[in-house]
Amino acid sequence: PPPPPSRPHSVAASAYGGAMDTIIDRVLSVAGRHDGTGDGVESGPITATLEVAPIRGTMGASIDYVATAPDGRELHSEHTVLAFDSWSGQPTLFVLCAELSGIDQLVQTGESTFNNGRGSEGFELQIEISLDGGTLAYVWSWGAPGDALAEQSRATFPLP
Repeated sequence: PPPPPSRPHSVAASAYGGAMDTIIDRVLSVAGRHDGTGDGVESGPITATLEVAPIRGTMGASIDYVATAPDGRELHSEHTVLAFDSWSGQPTLFVLCAELSGIDQLVQTGESTFNNGRGSEGFELQIEISLDGGTLAYVWSWGAPGDALAEQSRATFPLP
C-alpha cells in the first residue's frame, strides 16, 4: 500500500514544538477546569463545565464537557479529543457522546470551527471553540437532513 500523505510542514512544526499558533495551541493555553453558563434551544438555561487537558504534550487536547439543567439533571456529557488527523494533517475533533450514538469526526473549517461535512443532505454537525476577550465559548450547531445548520447550544466560560 502507498504511504500516508505527509503532514503539511507548518502543522507538524506546531504539533512538535514549533512557534506556529494553531487551534490546539490556543485550546491548550486554557487547560484546566472551567465553570460557566449557557442556553440551548431544547434545554433552556444550563450550567456547564469544560475540562481541558493536554494529550502527549502539545499533540492534542482532551475536552470533557457537561451541561446541567437548573434542577441538577445532566443534559449532555461528551468526551472530545482535539488532535491533528494523521492522514490530512488538519486539526480534527473526535466527539463521543450519547446524542451521536458513538463517535463523530469534525474537521477544522474555520479559525475556531469544526464541521462533519455532511451538509444539508445528512445530519450536519458543527462545533465552535472560541477564545475571545477573556471568554471561552463552546457552541454546538446542527441541522437535520434537509434543514439548514443552526446554533442549538452555547456555553460560555470566563477565563482568569
